[in-house]
Order: sequence, then structure tokens, then C-alpha cells
Amino acid sequence: MDPLDDLAGRLPRGAVTTDAETLRDRAIDSWALALLRRVRGDDLPVPAAVVFPARTEEVAAVLAWACEARVAVIPRGGGSGVSGGATADVGSIVLDLSRMNHVVSVDPVSRVVQAEAGVRGDQLEDALATHGLTVGHYPQSIASSTVGGWIAASSAGQASTGFGAIEDVLLGCTAVLPQGAILRCRPVPRSAAGPDLRRLLVGSEGTLAVVTEATLACRARPPGWDWLVFGFPSFAALAGGLRDAVRAETGAAVIRGYDEADAQLNFAALGHAGGCMGMLGFPAGPGKPAASNALAARQEQARDVLRRAGASGPLDASYGEHWWQHRHDAVDTYARIMGPDRAFGPGVIVDTFEVAGLWSDVPRLHAGIRDALAAHAQAVLCHLSHLYSSGSSLYFTFLISGTDDQDAAERYLAAWDDAVRSCAAAGGTLTHHHGVGRLKAAYLTGELGEAGVDVLKKIKMALDPQQIMNPGVLLP
Repeated sequence: MDPLDDLAGRLPRGAVTTDAETLRDRAIDSWALALLRRVRGDDLPVPAAVVFPARTEEVAAVLAWACEARVAVIPRGGGSGVSGGATADVGSIVLDLSRMNHVVSVDPVSRVVQAEAGVRGDQLEDALATHGLTVGHYPQSIASSTVGGWIAASSAGQASTGFGAIEDVLLGCTAVLPQGAILRCRPVPRSAAGPDLRRLLVGSEGTLAVVTEATLACRARPPGWDWLVFGFPSFAALAGGLRDAVRAETGAAVIRGYDEADAQLNFAALGHAGGCMGMLGFPAGPGKPAASNALAARQEQARDVLRRAGASGPLDASYGEHWWQHRHDAVDTYARIMGPDRAFGPGVIVDTFEVAGLWSDVPRLHAGIRDALAAHAQAVLCHLSHLYSSGSSLYFTFLISGTDDQDAAERYLAAWDDAVRSCAAAGGTLTHHHGVGRLKAAYLTGELGEAGVDVLKKIKMALDPQQIMNPGVLLP
């Protein structure tokens, strides 16, 4: 029997497709280099089939079959990843979880939500809004990324400073192991019953298991946001001021800081006069006098902290309102530049490089990576987007313009190589929330060391001895 016929016989009718357009569409994710290769007409590897399971048990059937048939499996959520983490190989099958898109239950007493892995972020938030709740996980790609993808890539949302990243809200999950066994991690706030298997799956990028359901912690949905915005004379002053603001624990859930180039690009429409800019977003209270007074006191504390750090202002709150209204625009802009429209023409690549480091290293990370990228790019911007008491992420956007697409691709890879080396030299981590995928796999040994990579390889071999799960991703 043909192996694909065998697979189709184990699943409901219509779960397996070999439609050419579907195969092509699911062959890559949103990695800039893959998009460039597609749009210029390169022959990209396409899978043998795309499988659309609707239940955990169907995922288990697919993986059991794949082990028997020795066929690679590429788990796929919304295809929003930008590191090549969902890239097909010839002869592989893409396991598309988009039909597993149900919010299973909402527990308003415990403030938790159980959702299938294929639920998109905007769907999840719409369902929770009717209960006055939110997960508070707002990635820029919220309308195209999924709950399972958040876990696989170790996602962080734009309000992570106040609400936490995905590992902070993940209470429990169901996952299918490579040979078809189903792992259930019960939803509890914390457990000391051995190493945390939930954390093992966070950031595993589909190389160890396929997450099919998750239970996430929620909180009361803010009725709105109040914004506090200040200017800074330098990036060092910006970083120092926002560091102090985080440590002051004023209750700001969103804290962002823009270097001069990024501030000008994002806020020129508001008449931004130049210089660096930092903003704090405070979840608005329920409108009661006591809540309003408490919010005002926290904001005054934040003003004092920022002014002591050399900030000027406050600037108009419209900066924060403008950002909130347009915070997802970059996703569409990226698609227009890197997709079929080629909005900036051929020979152009736009990408991001997000890293993280301790506060003592942040100024060196900013200067070193900016210079490394600028040696190959025509524009380099940076903002601080996820802040902690001990350090911060730095989110770089860069634009490569070559004489043609091939020249741009070579410049792009050289820029990545130099930027990763600069990041390592300054003590940073090469990714904060976009994962490793194929783009960064070759650099993982420099990040974790030989011993660290060896640990991951041993875990991989123990769980996936047939090596069918997302080959080429994460591990060098």
C-alpha cells in the first residue's frame, strides 16, 4: 500500500491533501529568506502531503504512522514564524493544526482558559472578552500566530513586562510525543513533581513533541490604557531610565524604549522632534475613585523616576495611543515588502534581529549589533520591547538593499553572521522570542556550548529516535 494511502486510511476523510497549491503554501513560514526565494521563483522543497488533524488522537495517529514510515513531520501553526521553524523538506508531511481552533473552556473562577493549539491569538482574546478576561499575551503577530506556536517558539507579547511571557501563563498542556504517546501536563499554578515538562516543551519548536492543547492563566481585561511618554538625550539615558522604571514596580504593563532612528520612523507623523523616546502603558482601572487615585500615584512615581534619569517631558500621551492603534501594522508592511507585491522593489530584504542581555551589557549590545548590521544594511533601527529587573530585549529592524536578489541574500546572511558574533561578544542571547528555527541553528553551539547542545541532542534522541520531528530546526 502507498504510505500516504495508509495514512489517509487512519484519519477522517479529507484530513490528508496533496493539492499542489496547498503544498506550496504550507512549504515555508514567514522567514524573510524563504519569502525572497519564493517570490523570485526558486524551486523550494515542498512536502509530500499536508495533514489537517482535528483532535489530539488524530495527531497521535499521524506521528505513529510517521515513525513506522520514517517520514519527517513538520508541525505548523499559523506560519507566522520568521526563523524558518516551519520549513518543509522534500518527502515530508506538514502537520497543519489550523483545524484544531476551538477554545475548549473558560473557568472564570480560576481565571484560566483551555484552548486547542491552532487557536489564533485574536480568536482567543475575542472569546475571553465576553468574560471580561485576557491572557495579556499580545505578540505583534497576534492575528496570525497560534497558541501552539507561542509555546513552540517561546513567545513574548508586547505587554510581557507586566503580564509575563508564554512560560509565565502556561499552566498545563497536552502534547503528542514522536511515537504517538500522549503526554498530559495537568493545569496547576506550580508543581514540584520533578522537572517541569511544560518548560521542556516551551521553545522546543516541534522537535520533541506536538502541543495540541494548552491551559493558560488569565487576568481581568483592562478597560483601556493610560500612557506616560518621555524623551531621552541618548540611548544610554533611555536604557537607564527604563531600567529604573521597571525596578520601581509602578504597575506599567507595557514599557518600550526607542533609539533615535526607531523613534523617528514610528512617530514622525506626530511631529517627533528627534532623540530617543520611552513610553509606559498602565492598564486603566475600573473607573472608581480609589482606583483612579492609585493609578495617579503610580504614574507620579514613574515620572519622578524617569526625570531623575534625565528624561524630558512628559510628551503627549498621543504617542502611546498612536502606538497601540498601529502596533500590528509592521506585519502587513513586512508582507508587502517581502511578498508578491515587492513594495520596495527587487533586491530588498527587511528583517528583525531580537536579542536580550543584562542591563550592564545593553549599551554594548545596542552599539555593537547596530554597527554590525549597518556594515551591510542601509537602515538599522532598535527598540527595547521586553524589560526585566535584570535586563532587557533589544529588537533591531534592518533593511538590506542589494544590486539584485542574489546580492541581497548574500548581504543578508553576512549581516546575520556579524550581528550574532557581536551579540555573543557583548554577552547577549541570540534570540529573545523569535526562536531558532533554521536561520539560527548553526549558532546554537556558540550560545549553549558543546555540553548544552549535547544535552539537547540526548533528549531529542531519547524522545525521537527515528529523528522524524522537524529535522534541521533548532539543533545544529
